[in-house]
This record gives sequence, C-alpha cells and structure tokens, in this order.
Amino acid sequence: MPQTIISVRVHAAVAHGRITRNAIVRYPSEPQTDIPPIVKPFEGEIHSTIDLNGIAVIVPAAYRLPESLTPPDHISAPGAFDAYLTLLATSVPPVTATDTAGVITIEF
Repeated sequence: MPQTIISVRVHAAVAHGRITRNAIVRYPSEPQTDIPPIVKPFEGEIHSTIDLNGIAVIVPAAYRLPESLTPPDHISAPGAFDAYLTLLATSVPPVTATDTAGVITIEF
C-alpha cells in the first residue's frame, strides 16, 4: 500500500534535542527508514496541512512516551509550556542513523 505523507502545523516540534516553535512537520503515515520526518519553521500555508493544537515529537519508531512525560494539566500557565518543551527536548532519545523515525503527537 502506498504511503501517505502527513503534513501538520503544530505549536512546537521537538527533534534531536531541539525545539522549533510554530512548525510544520511532514512525515509518512507509517514509519519508513527511507522517509524521515521533516521539521521546518512555519512560513505560510501548505496545501493539505492539518492544524494540531499541540506538539509533535520526533522519536525512534519503537519509543513510547513514559508517564513522566505526560503534559501537565496546567500547560497554559505562565512558563509551563516552555518548561514542558525543555523537558521533552532533554528527555526524549534522538533518532540515530540506524533508527527508523516516528512521530508522536501530543494534543492539548
């Protein structure tokens, strides 16, 4: 079955320890070794892009967020969003050259 490329605009994307605010993330519907996710700063509308009220995290495909990385209930409190992004960026393992990358989306 052919892969569908998903395009999502998010409040932030976390990949390889870096945070990109207001980003577009493009990735295959199923993780593929030869089609890694792409994170770019949002510069304008792209056809067929979905708006996600949340975060996209680029991870090794087999990785699952532990309960300790669940978003706080008070994510909109002053400083909470930035603190959560920093926690994700410092806690989630990077995708290595031998990994297949996946995308975890966290909706608010």
